[in-house]
Amino acid sequence: MSGATEEARTGSGRAGAVGVVLGVLAVAALAGFTAGAILGGDRVDMSQGLTLAAVFVLLAAFVVALAWWQTRRRAARLGLGTARYMKVVRRIRRGEVPDDPAELPAAIDAATRARRSLDLQDSRWVGWLLGGLTLLWFVTGLLNAFDGHYVRAGYNLVLAGLFLVNPLTMRRQRRRLEAVEQALRDRGRPSDHGTGGRSPVESK
Repeated sequence: MSGATEEARTGSGRAGAVGVVLGVLAVAALAGFTAGAILGGDRVDMSQGLTLAAVFVLLAAFVVALAWWQTRRRAARLGLGTARYMKVVRRIRRGEVPDDPAELPAAIDAATRARRSLDLQDSRWVGWLLGGLTLLWFVTGLLNAFDGHYVRAGYNLVLAGLFLVNPLTMRRQRRRLEAVEQALRDRGRPSDHGTGGRSPVESK
């Protein structure tokens, strides 16, 4: 019974990993096509859009392959398969801690890395950078609208809106991570989050 459960868990993790990869490649293709076909001039250039989409997909595939290699090494160090490790990471991002003791080291590792990422994004220079990019996209969007380039204006304003929504997304991620850290503390993993905003478990 446990073998069937383990196989189902592994299959679910692989399906989720494949979904993430396909999603990244689809976004890269859409971004490349948009940049080439719509933002390159006053008219839609399909051939240029397809060319740039192919370039974006190749670059994204290289980045995904590199990230997968690093994740595979990390998962092996923690005694899990790559797909299962990635499933644990996704659960941590949702604010959940796995019940399987074998997955607890991976949960601790994922929580530690998530805390480092949030601490980095909370830094002042990142805030200034995001604020500057938001202002840049907003101003260029207005200028394009005044010049009659409404497609490019809409694209820039959408990007500015995404940057504005980012703080709300970060707030939700922070709440979920705090829930994970509390769950890890309840399992006997001491946390110094209250004194330094660090991960509930020191990285090895």
